[in-house]
Amino acid sequence: MARKLPFLLLTLLQLALLPHSQCQNSESEGFSLRLTRRDLPDSNSFHQKLESTDHVPDVIRPRITRADYIFTVDAGIGTPSSQKPFIFDLGSDLIWTQCTPCIHCFQQNYPLFDPKRSRTYRKLPRNHPLTKWTASFARYKNGAFTFNIAYGSGQSSTGILSIETFSFPSHRRGPEIIPGVVFGCANNQQGYFSSMVTGIMGMNRSPVSMIGQMGLSSARRFSYCLPPVNSPVKTTRLRFGGDIKKTEDSQETRFLNTRDYSYRVKLLGISVAGRRLDLPKRSFPKGCTLDTGCALSRIETRVYSEVERVLIQHFNRFNLTRLPPGSISRGDLCYSPRPGFINYPNMTFHFQGADYGIGPKNLFLFLDNRFCLAMFRDKITILGAYQQQDVRFVYDNGNQKVLFREEDCSQDRA
Repeated sequence: MARKLPFLLLTLLQLALLPHSQCQNSESEGFSLRLTRRDLPDSNSFHQKLESTDHVPDVIRPRITRADYIFTVDAGIGTPSSQKPFIFDLGSDLIWTQCTPCIHCFQQNYPLFDPKRSRTYRKLPRNHPLTKWTASFARYKNGAFTFNIAYGSGQSSTGILSIETFSFPSHRRGPEIIPGVVFGCANNQQGYFSSMVTGIMGMNRSPVSMIGQMGLSSARRFSYCLPPVNSPVKTTRLRFGGDIKKTEDSQETRFLNTRDYSYRVKLLGISVAGRRLDLPKRSFPKGCTLDTGCALSRIETRVYSEVERVLIQHFNRFNLTRLPPGSISRGDLCYSPRPGFINYPNMTFHFQGADYGIGPKNLFLFLDNRFCLAMFRDKITILGAYQQQDVRFVYDNGNQKVLFREEDCSQDRA
């Protein structure tokens, strides 16, 4: 699930103004949580869901992308703690969950959070330091901050900005406890949300996101490694701070200093089958956004047309039969392979200072009697979850960069 926008510029000065949370573990220790891929039994195809979603890169509103699976983390809310599953969302800032009393809530497989049963719940006060970062989606009225988040694909969430204690079931001896977390107590949702979750955990670079509110225990760093979608391993570790393993052979690239909080990096070009595409300068004016909430990657329309042209030339050399566009739901560029065919090309995203390789298993969807390019045309370029399989990512917000390397992610099972 991805909240694409709103975004503002994150600076080290702004972060220095924020109070540090009082987590149990120190920066040197770190901790890890369970990151779980949940298949959605009630979802339709990638193509139908993704093509119906419109990206609006510069408006102050996020979006949600529905797909065949989502990634979730569990968190406890309140005192006593009430466990809830949240969508792990790199593209949004606000953390929210459905609460009572509810005007209109989507069906969920868990009880609604009841603020009256928690000893640590309170509404967000006007003088809280994080209110300056909620102005784009919340207004103070009648003694409370009311938030309203509209998503480009038709969903929305409304409720009261609040403060509560969050706890996470860690791999260490006890839970990670974070008091004073600003979150949304949502009581009016519209549109489709999966019943397997209770809300969204924003993890972008905003001070309002969970990583922004974790303080010293995370050292403003987190890491994940997504196993292939056909792997029996569905739960791996979401690592924070000192629990992130050091690697010597990682590549790295810096986040762009844009006015949003997304994990956006500079994209210089693309290669297909080892050959750099001849693209005009500034073909990627908005760079490339890293987002696990987008199942399949997106490429800006004019660049996608060139990628498609080169791939068609490649497969024509082997006399493969292309399926008519629109004849199937999964993908615009699909072929019927011959028995024993192995000449699948690869792709490389040339980031500033780093090359991100996408092998055939991450570039194509392999179905019963066909394979399809696992990317779509769009207004912006996104590196989605399918193209991130078996790659270790480390998001170092303190140093404004992301590191990555290939890894067998099934070995990081939780």
